[in-house]
Amino acid sequence: MRVPNSKFCILLIAFTILSVQSGNSQNFEHSKAQNLIPNPSFEDVNRSLKRMDMEMQNFGFMKDWKPAINSPDVYHPDLELIRFIHKSPNFLKQFGAQDPRTGEGKVGMYIVGGMYKEGVTAKLKRPLSAGKYYYFHMYVSLGEGISNSCTSSIGSYFSARSPKITGTSKFPLHIESSKMVCDTKGWAKVCGVYRAKGTEKYISLGYFSDSPKGKSVKGGKYDTGYYFVDDVLLMEMRDPKNLVQSQICNMALDFSPIEFLVGESEAYKEIQKALDSYIQYVTIFKVNSVKIIGHADDAGSTFENEIMSAMRASNVKQYMIEKGVDESLIEVVGAGNTMPIVTTGSDLDPDSNNRVEIKIE
Repeated sequence: MRVPNSKFCILLIAFTILSVQSGNSQNFEHSKAQNLIPNPSFEDVNRSLKRMDMEMQNFGFMKDWKPAINSPDVYHPDLELIRFIHKSPNFLKQFGAQDPRTGEGKVGMYIVGGMYKEGVTAKLKRPLSAGKYYYFHMYVSLGEGISNSCTSSIGSYFSARSPKITGTSKFPLHIESSKMVCDTKGWAKVCGVYRAKGTEKYISLGYFSDSPKGKSVKGGKYDTGYYFVDDVLLMEMRDPKNLVQSQICNMALDFSPIEFLVGESEAYKEIQKALDSYIQYVTIFKVNSVKIIGHADDAGSTFENEIMSAMRASNVKQYMIEKGVDESLIEVVGAGNTMPIVTTGSDLDPDSNNRVEIKIE
């Protein structure tokens, strides 16, 4: 199925893919800079707060986010600095022991819980633009401690104003999982594409209707599902009309340097496969520049290493141009052996110095 280019709807493509993300990839600065979500990994907290009333209502400690409905929970080590007037021993521990996907912070909320559903809301860094497409994802994990059910009814809702959500609200999610999120050990990606109406200034995460789809995971009644949420991303896309949905949600958003064999500079098959992920990213998202930096080990002379690194970068550039990347975006640098990532005594493979780094801004 292809992403529609309809002029009739605000709607996104109601498609979602869940995938377990590897923890070995490097952070990618372009997606960080373009992210329209404030405090997307729930790391920033209101450290000026010294006292709060109830540990069971701790969400006021989270910066930039507020409850959309009821009392979602903050998980952050700095909560230890707060003096709660009404202390609830082991309150947060009952939900599950998952570490945050990245950093130190995460939030938790009931999705399946009858009238006690929960959600969180934030004001976007800037309003969405009419007719533009936006890529969205967040990572979720089922809290095994208190959950006896899991659901596919979890995702995001966009609104022009901070929404007034109640236990009887029936707001449809604009991006919703198409698969059950039942993993209690790892983090799964809820992902989709949204076409903006042009009035959206807020995003809410959770589920805001009254009939969540799901199943019991421990036997018995389907009634309680508590989820952790981390790493939320919303980025403007180019017009994705020619892209298959699965390509969008499965594309790489984190990249590692591309390693070359010793003495090799050609963009051979394995190199091309790695470059295709970069090319897909540049094609889908708005970028201002692509800087290709070639590197070499110190086996040859300084001049030879400079030539080798420049050839690697040039061959990468040529392949990207052949695949449709605008040449005017590309800058090539040959760094020779001046920027090694593996030095004498390192446990890493010294061949890793034979690499090309691609920086996208």
